[in-house]
Amino acid sequence: MGMNFNLFKTYIRVVETQNLSRTAEEFGFSQPAITKQIQALEEIYGVLLLERSGRKLKPTEAGEILYQYAREIIKILEKTEKAMEEAGEGKKGSLSLGASTIPGQYIIPELIKKFKDSYPFMNICLDIADTEKIFNKVAERELDIGFVGGWINNRKVEGFPWVEDELLVIVHEDHRLAGLSELSLEDLLNERWIFREKGSGTRKAVEDLLMSKDVRKEDLNVNMEAGSTEAVLASVESGMGISIVSSWAIKRIDPQRKIKSLKLNDDKSRRSLYIIFPRQKVRRKSVDKFLDFIKALDI
Repeated sequence: MGMNFNLFKTYIRVVETQNLSRTAEEFGFSQPAITKQIQALEEIYGVLLLERSGRKLKPTEAGEILYQYAREIIKILEKTEKAMEEAGEGKKGSLSLGASTIPGQYIIPELIKKFKDSYPFMNICLDIADTEKIFNKVAERELDIGFVGGWINNRKVEGFPWVEDELLVIVHEDHRLAGLSELSLEDLLNERWIFREKGSGTRKAVEDLLMSKDVRKEDLNVNMEAGSTEAVLASVESGMGISIVSSWAIKRIDPQRKIKSLKLNDDKSRRSLYIIFPRQKVRRKSVDKFLDFIKALDI
């Protein structure tokens, strides 16, 4: 029965969204992979589960029955897992954490290490993706807790601001602006820019900062979009342009690197990183323990 667990989860979501590509996007799979999972379920039960109705997918009569039962099965399995965990001595348990690039690379690994000192038997996995993906996974309860670089309104998710972050300008050490200790956004408008890719919390924060000055990304000379903060740092170091990154990335940077970071004299350059979790009445003990541990830390 275990093998059907994920198939049920996928099937429930397809019925709810009535859309294969949207489900694929939410789960981070390809559309053919989702289609295969639905076909696998149809083969197991020997019935047609979904049919097209215009542009939408609708469950057949058998499909509707399976949808109702699959939801109940998932609920019961989740309750079983929770009950078993609470029956244990509480030091065991599992945690699925997710983090966007900045907290995931620069903050969370150290916190997990500290937490494991107190709870060595806790099984923890960390998933690093962009802010948008982490929000989606938390909304679908695939992750217990997420650490992200920006807030996205989602009725299935709640959370709170966690630590402060500051956006800093980075330039090559030989750049004409490298001698300044502080600059304004206006000083940068004619530069060649390197941006993080879409979906990143840092990218959204930089776009919001630009919008506050009525500047759109399209108005700038964007030389490159990079898939990670490390790629941004490397591109600036190789002289490809300037960028704006999180102060957390700069704190850990090797001082030998040919990069200079500069403060922005703009109060909108400060932002919060957030802790998020699924909106639910009762959480597992291990999740509450980790949240209490995080709240008590002085970072």
